[in-house]
Amino acid sequence: MKFILTAAIVALTIATAVAQRGKPPAVPTLPPISMTCIHHPDVLESKPGTCPYCKLPLVPVRLDSAWMCPVHTTVTESNSGKCRMCGRQLVPVTVSLTWTCAADRATQHLEPGVCADGSPRIGTRSLRAHGNHNPQHGGQFFMAPDNWHHLEGVHPSARLFRLYIYDDYGRPLASAKVKDIEARVVTKETFDTATRKTTEISAFPLKAPRNRPYLEARIDPSTLPAEMTAKVQFGDDQPEYRFDFTFPAFSKEPAAPTVRPSVTQPLSTLTAPAAPAAPAPASSSELDPLAPAAIPTSMSGMLEQLDVREKQVGELIARGDFAAVWVPAFQAKDIAIALEPHVAHLSPDKRDAGEPALSRVVRTAWLLDAAGDVGNRGQIEAVYAAFKAAVADALAAFGEFR
Repeated sequence: MKFILTAAIVALTIATAVAQRGKPPAVPTLPPISMTCIHHPDVLESKPGTCPYCKLPLVPVRLDSAWMCPVHTTVTESNSGKCRMCGRQLVPVTVSLTWTCAADRATQHLEPGVCADGSPRIGTRSLRAHGNHNPQHGGQFFMAPDNWHHLEGVHPSARLFRLYIYDDYGRPLASAKVKDIEARVVTKETFDTATRKTTEISAFPLKAPRNRPYLEARIDPSTLPAEMTAKVQFGDDQPEYRFDFTFPAFSKEPAAPTVRPSVTQPLSTLTAPAAPAAPAPASSSELDPLAPAAIPTSMSGMLEQLDVREKQVGELIARGDFAAVWVPAFQAKDIAIALEPHVAHLSPDKRDAGEPALSRVVRTAWLLDAAGDVGNRGQIEAVYAAFKAAVADALAAFGEFR
C-alpha cells in the first residue's frame, strides 16, 4: 500500500511538472488594446476603423508606460530610477508591448503565451513614434501637427529664447536641417474677436547659430511668468504652426550625473514587481511624474482620486502647463483600468453606462497626452472637455459607491 501511494505521488508530481513546463510565467494585468494608425500614431480608438487622416485601416496596439534613459535609449525599465549605464534619471516614455519567440523574432504577438517549442514568449517594449516627449534642456516639449517634428522651447534668461528641433522619436535634428526652418517668437500680440485677426506687436526672428542644433532669438526683457508663442514653418510648402509657451521660471539645463553606477545592474522585465507607490498629490502643484500615484483599494477611494485627477488636468491647462498634463491624465487612466473589474457590481443600466465611460477615460487620457504635446491651447481644451465628460459619466455610473 505504501509503495502504491508513493508511486501515485511520484506520478502526480511528474504529471504536474509536464503540464506546467510549457506555461509562461505570470504577468501583471495587461493594459487594454487600442486601435491606431501606422502613419499617425496619435490616432487612438477603442474600436476597429480607418484613420481619419490617411484612411488606412487601424491596427491593434497595446500601449504602456515605461522608463527610459535619455542617453542610452536601449535601457528601458518598469519603474523609475537611474540609468545603469550613465546614472541619469530615467524619463517616462510610451511603449508598445509585444511578445515574440526566440526562433521567430519577426512575428510579434499582442498576448503572452507559449512558443511552438514549449518555451514562454518573450515580452518586449518598443519605443513608438511620439513615445518620448521629454524635454532635454529644461524647457517645454511639444509635437508639431505634421506628426513628425517635435520641438522644445527654452527660456534660459530674460532676453533669450531657444527652440530645439527633434524628429518623431525625440532625436535632435542635425544643425544643417535646423537652419532651413523658418521661425519667429512672438512675445506680445493682440486678437480682434470681431475680425478673428491676430496682430503681432513684438516678434523676433529665430536663427540658427553656427553649428548649433537649435534656433534662438534675443528678445525684449521678460518678466515671469513669461508667455510667448513660437510660429514655425518646417518647409516652403508647409503651413505655419503655432506653439504657445508659458514659463513660470527660467529654464535650467538638467544637471549631469556625478556618479557612474555599476553596469552589472540586472535588466527589469515585464514581470518585474512594481515599486511601492508614492502617496497621491493633493493638488497639481505637488505633481511628480517620477513618483507613481497610489491607487486606492476601495471603490470610493478610486472614484475620489479619479475626480481629483480630472480637476488637476483642468488646473494645469488653465495655467498653460501643457507639458505636465499627461501626469494626472495617465493617473486617471490607471484608476479607470483598476475600476473596470468593479463594473460587475453595478446594476444593468449603470453597467451599460459605466463600462463605456471608463473606456472613454482611458482613450481621452492618451489623447490628452498627445494634445498636450502639440502645445495648442484650443486643441487641448477641446480634448479636455471630452475627458471631463467621460470622468463625469463614470462617476455618475458608480455614484452609489462614492
